[in-house]
Amino acid sequence: MNLISKSLRIELLLRRNQLLSVENSQPHMAIECKEGVLWVTATGDNRDHMLYAGERYEPLENSKVVIEALKDASLDLEEI
Repeated sequence: MNLISKSLRIELLLRRNQLLSVENSQPHMAIECKEGVLWVTATGDNRDHMLYAGERYEPLENSKVVIEALKDASLDLEEI
């Protein structure tokens, strides 16, 4: 899936086990879990992250980010 947006925030719905890959070229990007559970991994970060509703993660600039919904989930990708 290729997403191009001029908005500062994109709202997405992912079904259980659905994957999203994002090339983070923004200096400051945040992933916020609004509902459900997300597994997030990013290049340059030695840890994987579990995000629950209300939690957010800010990957390093120029990293590739993979997000998997462990349950049906809604999330925001936001330029901060």
